[in-house]
Amino acid sequence: MSYENKSLIKTFNIIQALSEKPRSASVLAKHLGMNASTLHRFLANLEGMGFTEKMANQEIRLTHRFIQLGMMAQSHFDVEGLAKPYLRKLVDETNESALLSSFHQWHVTYLDKLESSQTVRIVIEPGDGAPSYTVASGKLFLSELPDVQLESFFAKTTFVSKTANTLTTKQALKAEFAHIRDQGYAIDEEEYEVGLKGFAAPIRDSSGEMVAALSVAGVSIRFDEAKTNETIEIVMRYAAEISKELGWRETR
Repeated sequence: MSYENKSLIKTFNIIQALSEKPRSASVLAKHLGMNASTLHRFLANLEGMGFTEKMANQEIRLTHRFIQLGMMAQSHFDVEGLAKPYLRKLVDETNESALLSSFHQWHVTYLDKLESSQTVRIVIEPGDGAPSYTVASGKLFLSELPDVQLESFFAKTTFVSKTANTLTTKQALKAEFAHIRDQGYAIDEEEYEVGLKGFAAPIRDSSGEMVAALSVAGVSIRFDEAKTNETIEIVMRYAAEISKELGWRETR
């Protein structure tokens, strides 16, 4: 038995098309391959319910009701809850510790973690933090800050070398942030602790804003070139999957 509702499908096709950009009725009908009179009936219902409106140039657009719906739907999603199974996948596939972190007042806070079964492993508890410029997730957050906020960070932060690899100058950090933006992920090359290496990828909400970071951390000696590349690919893939569950859609 088929439960396909053609009218419902057409309605959502119209909404999808208008979410891409406003269109006139004639352009919309052509885009969807719909009869003009049929489309008019659907649009009349959508407008009557307050979901679409006609602008002065006669193009039709979605109203703010969709923003309200999106915000209400967004509240149903819990980053920590969504990330939990992916932390398990990261541990299983990399055999290293997996972390979920947030960013507040220039500092990284770890929201959740799963440790690897390795005898020598990274032990971090939820609620622990780290100076943002010393760890992969923190550098990732900093790389996304607008220039004004980034300059405020530099002005208000006292930079301390945690290891010989810690980046502590404005020039070096800005170059690092540009590199992170280009590649889409961050690496901690023993910058927080000698012998520790970390990888982080962004988790984004429906607006594209980075709301958390997904990370893998482990003893640096275990990360040869092959495992490094594999870990980066896995972290980025799972961060993107969590982001999609939060409503993010990549545009290129």
